[in-house]
Amino acid sequence: MSAVIAVANQKGGCGKTTLSMNLAGVLSEGGLKVLLIDADPQASAQQWAMRAGESGMGFEVMTHPHEDVHRKVREMSAKGYDAILIDCPPGASQSVASKDSQTSISRMAILAADVVIVPVRPSMLDYLASHQLLPLLREVGALKDKQRVFIVVNGKSPGRTRTGTEAISVAEEVFRIDGVDVEVLRSEVTTRQAFVLAPTVGKTVTAYEPEGKAAGEIRNLAEEIAKCLQATAAV
Repeated sequence: MSAVIAVANQKGGCGKTTLSMNLAGVLSEGGLKVLLIDADPQASAQQWAMRAGESGMGFEVMTHPHEDVHRKVREMSAKGYDAILIDCPPGASQSVASKDSQTSISRMAILAADVVIVPVRPSMLDYLASHQLLPLLREVGALKDKQRVFIVVNGKSPGRTRTGTEAISVAEEVFRIDGVDVEVLRSEVTTRQAFVLAPTVGKTVTAYEPEGKAAGEIRNLAEEIAKCLQATAAV
């Protein structure tokens, strides 16, 4: 049975695709068979993967920006993938019809997931905008009591700044929600050139600059997520 991870936030521009693709890269480098489902109509993950050419990404990427994404997850899970990541669309959109559709895609993806990762930018305005996802998480949490939700503060400035130091503690206050197990992760994901440049050549940061700081941050994040899940399983 595949482990299913949804990377979701109804706010756009928070780094969902960057996080999804780079986590998929780390998991595949660990020897896992990984599939990333690009459920965003913009298909940014698919375009990123196409830049890899014949060398490939080390994991598979497929597009499925449809409300039956949960059925597609079940179908692909039966094909022997160790992990399936879903890059969800933002909830905001220019038309009410498309907004409702994209929210429904995210709802079905979250419903299919064992783990939900919510990337947020380290500012109060971004926190408050991302807070719109919490009712959806509560709704799904009532149906899946063992689902884990991780908040990743994404895009902090490198080094120790007041914003960076306070980002996690503020996020813990903002994203506290009754009935849902939400945990703000400690791993830092900062603004580094590798995160911008790697997609232009169809690579993840661990392939683009294996010993770089960006690669180290993504590996640390993946390790922290794995430890949190192992601790839960041991209880």
